[in-house]
Amino acid sequence: MAKTSNRIRNPESLERLGKEMRHLREQSGVAQGKVRDMRQATISKIENGGDVTLDTFVSYASALGLEVSLVPIGQARWQSPMTHKAASIPVLSKHVDLLTEFSDLKDAE
Repeated sequence: MAKTSNRIRNPESLERLGKEMRHLREQSGVAQGKVRDMRQATISKIENGGDVTLDTFVSYASALGLEVSLVPIGQARWQSPMTHKAASIPVLSKHVDLLTEFSDLKDAE
C-alpha cells in the first residue's frame, strides 16, 4: 500500500486547515485531549495537516462549534476580525448565491 503522504493531493491546503483548526481550538481554551468525542491522536493528525476522512474533519469542526461550508474558488474574502470570542473565525465579506449566479445553467422547464 502506498504511503499516505503519497496519496495527499493538497498538502498545503491540509496544512493550512490544520493550523487554523489548532488556532481556533486553542482560542476556545480546549486541550487536544478534551475535544468532545475525539481522540487526541486524531486531533493532532488534523492539526498537523494529516490525511483524515471528511467525516472526521467535519466531526472535529462540529466539536469546536463550527460548520464546514463550500465556497467557489476565488470567492473567499476574509473580513477583519470580529470583536467577540470567535474573533479569529473568518467571515466571508460577500455571500454568493450559486442558484442566482449560475441561473443560466438551469435546466429548461
